[in-house]
Amino acid sequence: MQIATEDVACSTCGSREADEVGRSRDYEFASCDNEFVFVQCRACGLTYLRNRPRPETLGVIYPPSYYRYAAFLGPVTTRLRGIVQGGRVRLLRTLVPAGATVMEVGCGEGQLLQAIKADGDPSWRVVGVDISEEACAALRTAGLEMVCARFEALDWPEGTVDLVIMNQVIEHLADPRACVARAAALLRPGGRILIETPSVGSWDRDWVAPDRWGGWHCPRHWSLYTQASLTGLLQQQGLTVERTTYLLSPFIWAHTLQNVVRDAPAWRWASGLLSERSVPALVAYGLVDTVQRWVTGRTSNMRVVARK
Repeated sequence: MQIATEDVACSTCGSREADEVGRSRDYEFASCDNEFVFVQCRACGLTYLRNRPRPETLGVIYPPSYYRYAAFLGPVTTRLRGIVQGGRVRLLRTLVPAGATVMEVGCGEGQLLQAIKADGDPSWRVVGVDISEEACAALRTAGLEMVCARFEALDWPEGTVDLVIMNQVIEHLADPRACVARAAALLRPGGRILIETPSVGSWDRDWVAPDRWGGWHCPRHWSLYTQASLTGLLQQQGLTVERTTYLLSPFIWAHTLQNVVRDAPAWRWASGLLSERSVPALVAYGLVDTVQRWVTGRTSNMRVVARK
């Protein structure tokens, strides 16, 4: 099945001058048969999906199984993700004071939001923002404060938020610039935005055929950044980058290698061994990423903290 797409310009600077850097398909969910083209903006360096799915196709490219990802992972991998979430919460304790308002944008199933509520400072006001009525209702039932809205149009008092979190969200947005601008408006002076997002230019991207990289995550990733291009977007909205950290990204390795073997009959048997459900595989990917970070200083996943 082919879905409707639209040709778009760079979301950071509006330029249409760009060079093709990759093509891929929806290998993970097989939601459509389209071939998607990624380009890099000549003006600002953003890598983005040129033939982007139209808004009315979102229900197709995000099938119901997409929102049951945690259940798919199994108990051991889910536990490992919980350990990672705990590390994020410990970081937040160093970024925001007692009594702070912490807002997570695009919280989905709510693992991070629940970890913050459970293990963060009890004096924090913890708020989730998501466009899914179903997700918001489920998290409200779990006792979390939720606002169901598009973040760029969020009705919230400006200058009242201490930390805005976008955890693996900005790459999915149609207008990242508008969302960063809204975050900057909501932050108090001295408030921070924390973004985790895939980063182009890593070994897992360079070592495989251009269409097989798991970081493309076609057609759900629409904007992919380098440290320089994300810094440029944040500076454009008056934010100052304080730190950039490259994180281990075993899930992108898993998707990449599964894409490699998926159409190779002789190796298809190895798909399960390479998946994100395989703890030995995740450990191996983590070791490779540790070496990559030591050798090159980067991975395919980065965390940027910027201040107003």
